[in-house]
Amino acid sequence: MKRLELVRIRVCNRCGKGGAELKGEDGERLVVPLDAVRARQLADAGRAEDVRSFTDLVLAELAAAGVAAREVVLDVDEGRLRALLSFVRAAETDVVGCTAEEGVALALRGGLRLYATDEALAHAAADRPKTAGGPETVH
Repeated sequence: MKRLELVRIRVCNRCGKGGAELKGEDGERLVVPLDAVRARQLADAGRAEDVRSFTDLVLAELAAAGVAAREVVLDVDEGRLRALLSFVRAAETDVVGCTAEEGVALALRGGLRLYATDEALAHAAADRPKTAGGPETVH
């Protein structure tokens, strides 16, 4: 498993979709596709929003219930990228699955550590597009 850090959130000027570009300690790269709304939310994370995001609500409710979110691990299941959120409740650790997009949002908004399995990194390398549409587009 490799620790990942956010490099940037890219938002396509053409369609609005985006991607969270993540980088590992040894230069590994992984891009998690983001829908248009989530890409804008995460790209503008420091800006005041008129409506609280669902991710922020989930994190607040977990904390209010005494559940401490710990980390997000990106993994592959049946050929698709997914995320595993680990949390602690009443001194017991548990894990729940979610989409990779949700996992990245939880990690970024909640300040959680973000990791990827070797399988997720290999999947990302195999899935990488050969050519890009230019600096103002994601695809």
